[in-house]
Amino acid sequence: MERVYQLLDPPLMSLFRVCSDPVTAFFVGTFMLAVVSTIIGRCTLLVAFSINRRYEERLNSDLLRWHDCSLEALKSGEKEAYQGANSRANDAFGKLFFLSSTYSAASLWPAPFMLGWMQRWFGDLLLPLPVTLPLIGSSVHYPFLFILCLIVSSLLFSLTQPYLPLFRRLPPRRDAHGAAPHSVASSSPSHTSLR
Repeated sequence: MERVYQLLDPPLMSLFRVCSDPVTAFFVGTFMLAVVSTIIGRCTLLVAFSINRRYEERLNSDLLRWHDCSLEALKSGEKEAYQGANSRANDAFGKLFFLSSTYSAASLWPAPFMLGWMQRWFGDLLLPLPVTLPLIGSSVHYPFLFILCLIVSSLLFSLTQPYLPLFRRLPPRRDAHGAAPHSVASSSPSHTSLR
């Protein structure tokens, strides 16, 4: 891994040389490194989504079909049919959930490598904070700043994504429950009447 980091030193270190003031250069460089990490991650996500698109569409179709079947069985009071259809819908949902987790990993994989690269150069650097934060203290190391910059960079990328031609094909943002807009997961009725 050290050899890879040595190859990356010139282009990545140039991000930290955009300003003459070393403190400003560190903050700007860290943010630009987070942007690079975000872009590489989103490109990887785009490739993963393109490869798995048909599979995901089939899983979504299965989920909707079995969800509808379970609702019909629920309305007609057929407990066994409901349980069978609901089990298949849950199976499809589980596969979609893990596929979604894979997409998350695909978009985040560059971050640990960037942190590893930063460790070589900034491992001993301690950044004083203007205030003392509970559980954190009055100073932080480089990962704290990088992770904050990565969050901001990801949010900014998500806001600009609809305007970037290549990235429009990525799936829509999901809600707190992992459901896409107009998804079955947010419209499922209760099944307590079959108990």
